Amino acid sequence: MSVTRRTILAGAAAGTATLAFPNVVLGKGEPIRVGTIPPITGPQALNGEEEVEGAQYAAEEINSRPGKCFDDRPIELVIEDATSDNQAAVGALNKLLGENVVAVVQPVLSTQIQAMAPVMQKAGLPWMTGGTAVKNTQLGLRNLFRCRASDAITAHGLVDFAVKEKGLKKIGILHASEAFGVGGADQVETALKTYNLKAVAREGFPANTKDFTPELLKIKSAGAEAIIAYVQNPSDSAVILDQYKSLNLTSIAFIGSPAVGNPTALNTAKTAADGIYVAQDFIIGFNSNVATKFITNFYRKYHKQPDVGTGQGWTRDAFLLLADTYKRIGTTDPAKTVEALHQTKHWEGVLGDFTCDTEGNLVHNMSIGLVKSSKVSLVKTVKVTV
Repeated sequence: MSVTRRTILAGAAAGTATLAFPNVVLGKGEPIRVGTIPPITGPQALNGEEEVEGAQYAAEEINSRPGKCFDDRPIELVIEDATSDNQAAVGALNKLLGENVVAVVQPVLSTQIQAMAPVMQKAGLPWMTGGTAVKNTQLGLRNLFRCRASDAITAHGLVDFAVKEKGLKKIGILHASEAFGVGGADQVETALKTYNLKAVAREGFPANTKDFTPELLKIKSAGAEAIIAYVQNPSDSAVILDQYKSLNLTSIAFIGSPAVGNPTALNTAKTAADGIYVAQDFIIGFNSNVATKFITNFYRKYHKQPDVGTGQGWTRDAFLLLADTYKRIGTTDPAKTVEALHQTKHWEGVLGDFTCDTEGNLVHNMSIGLVKSSKVSLVKTVKVTV
């Protein structure tokens, strides 16, 4: 992507730059500046591209409706590149907070969320995130909201599926060695304990790993009947699946986290992904009217299928919920917005029902799907009642 930092007023000329607004109360028709901080450059750039598209789509959807947010005030995007490095991400966040934004949407990477948390706690702005590590909403930030199902739901759903539905008791864990992967693997081990089981192997891999053969073979040697994989980067997922297939490990069931089922990862892996199971925030084909409209309109705009769960879809939901909250309370005051978001009940997004719990978790369901020909078909829905 060519985007590194820019301010966008959706609906105006593309790429139009504006100066920072003075810190005053803005009136009817004045833009509402919302910051967004995806990883535009670096190894996680695929996620960043999807999240920029989701933000742009959401801003155009909001700004095309009557009244926009409220008082005819449109959303204006202020974008900073979080890169794929925690220190750089914190620096980018500090820049973003100097642009008179009233809220922040993203990142999706739990390791960056945890690195940014002290800054955002002090800022007090509403913070709409997509990272699924359980720890994220236990950092003491009342202004942090999670717009996807946490790993407490996903990991337990995957283990229940492997043990109860598939009858597999020898589980190996493969995970990225960062906050998301480690947190997910911990949740898998916790879920296994409910069945009086322990993982037969747990193998982590560092960033920029290109060869996963040693980890996969160690899991095989441990006698695993299934691999539960917690992977954040879709490009890693494609390589892992290719090596899983080339090593002839297909007799071991492969059950992956949401990024394993990312459309780009599956399209890259091609037949290597056939027959695996994946956790998904959303599976196309079981759509609400909101989701159908989003998928149809997104395809018309970008000529491709959106990644509803880990990319464009959750980002769209984050912006729309924020805009609808502003409309409901008639102000962008950060403290009032945070309290109003905590009162969210049964708001309908692309990912389904959004109801806020005491920790700021908004989504409480996920699905498990089977992959064939780069497509995911629904096997089971897991839902937690709030």
